Amino acid sequence: MAPQNYALKCDDENGVVLSNWRGIESWQALEKLIGFLLEHSNFSNYQNLYGWKQGHHLAQAKEPYAWRAALEEIKNSDLSVMCSNLKDREEATLISDKPTMLKISGEIANSLMHSYTARHHVSFIQRVSNVPS
Repeated sequence: MAPQNYALKCDDENGVVLSNWRGIESWQALEKLIGFLLEHSNFSNYQNLYGWKQGHHLAQAKEPYAWRAALEEIKNSDLSVMCSNLKDREEATLISDKPTMLKISGEIANSLMHSYTARHHVSFIQRVSNVPS
């Protein structure tokens, strides 16, 4: 099966890609991490953080700021402790990779800030590569 990569794109600028292309595992790892963080802190809510997954999304001001708060939560958390109870070691390793989780979160925050300030819609898109993994 060909690798599947995902990214955020601007729908209003001829599909300009706003984030790096990543495998779904990375995006899912971040989403799981955010779930862990939301259990221990009330920095935001799921809808403010993940409304962009609905497609052709126009961000509200609170969304990029929610991701900035998420960035702070990630920076200030011990991710390896947070993942210590996960049975899947590969998943735990990915979730506890702080530089990767910060990078993806920052790209989401910047994409949503672009959406809000430029009043452009963003979508989470899939690209299937023909190159074998």
